[in-house]
Amino acid sequence: MLEFFTSFDSGSGALWILLLGLALKLMGFAVRDELMLRLLVGSGLLADAIYYGFRPEPIVPSILSNVALLSINLVLVVAILFERTTWRMTPDDRAVFAHFPTLTPGQFRRLRRLMTTEDCAPGTVLTREGAPVTTLMLTFADKIDISKSGLRFPISGPVFVGEVAFLTGAPSSADVTLPDGGRVLRFDAAALRARMARAPALNNAMVALFGRELARKVAYSVPMDRAAPTAPPANALLPEA
Repeated sequence: MLEFFTSFDSGSGALWILLLGLALKLMGFAVRDELMLRLLVGSGLLADAIYYGFRPEPIVPSILSNVALLSINLVLVVAILFERTTWRMTPDDRAVFAHFPTLTPGQFRRLRRLMTTEDCAPGTVLTREGAPVTTLMLTFADKIDISKSGLRFPISGPVFVGEVAFLTGAPSSADVTLPDGGRVLRFDAAALRARMARAPALNNAMVALFGRELARKVAYSVPMDRAAPTAPPANALLPEA
């Protein structure tokens, strides 16, 4: 094997490995997936480094430049894998991530830094009708009471609270209470808006998430003109608080 590589010179058939490296890089630049692009280009750089390294007279500058580019490429491959996988997430984080289906694992990791967890006592009020909403909440509770225009409607979690007010900047449209308490994940609205403004991809993912949430709520909503003060079935929802 060593004898084969040490026979490399520009006049021999061993030039094929340099052509292989070129072909791999061309294939990489032809694909749209970033991970596949970097894997193919990295393989091409490795082929170049092998060619220049096993010549009868190794070309050190070419070897070093290809190794440097290959090293950067490998770091970015690891970053892409970290962005796309739940590797090294805790079980609790994986359970919460399941409620953010439009986000990538990397986006969720960055969002997780803005998240605080609160165990709320029975009777905790999350929002008041007409009051400003300063936090976006993901609420885990067996029972959540929504009171709007004198009517009360119980729903069950997990459910987002405050997403409409977050998107529009309007006050809360209802009182939201946890009669039996529960766990609430909170995001400071100002900090989350700032993060979304800096990251268009995260902004699009969060808007898509809120769209899914609102569509789910509308599907189970109770029309106000036909609603009665009696409680509808579990998971029947009114317009978001």
